Amino acid sequence: MSDSVKKYRFLNPCDPRNWAVAVLVFASFAIGHTYALRNAVPAVIPIVIDEANLGFRARLDTGAEVSSINAIDITVIGSEGRPTRRDVGRQVEFTVLNEAGERARISATIAGIHAIRTADCREFRYHVFLTVRHWDHTQRVLMNLNNRAQSAEKLLLGRNWLEEGYLVDATR
Repeated sequence: MSDSVKKYRFLNPCDPRNWAVAVLVFASFAIGHTYALRNAVPAVIPIVIDEANLGFRARLDTGAEVSSINAIDITVIGSEGRPTRRDVGRQVEFTVLNEAGERARISATIAGIHAIRTADCREFRYHVFLTVRHWDHTQRVLMNLNNRAQSAEKLLLGRNWLEEGYLVDATR
């Protein structure tokens, strides 16, 4: 083998070691590129719920799969009272309240009913899609309706919002 061939041997596309290196380089670039495209945001951010035209100070909760909003006076049109799976697809009317005490009555279609386990108990909550606006980014987000009157945070944004391009910067 000539010296020039030996010198460029690492470029042989048939050599499996070259493929491993290429995959590692590409994966490093792809992972870094993915994180570079994400917006780093602090743990509490201002957002607007478009259906209510109401602003909230939202806490970002990386432990919650689904977001949660402070909702009271929940009424399901045509319901039998307590939540059942038959309520999926029906209209629900509810009042949302932010931390400033401002409120708005809105309605949405029930996307699901899920059992939520809390420190106190297990309860069923309605899930609806609401439009969340953070600066110029608007996104439909699945939220559970929950009376959060005792919580400082009236809106939690979970991983279903974060996965659309956000990283939580806990230092901010």
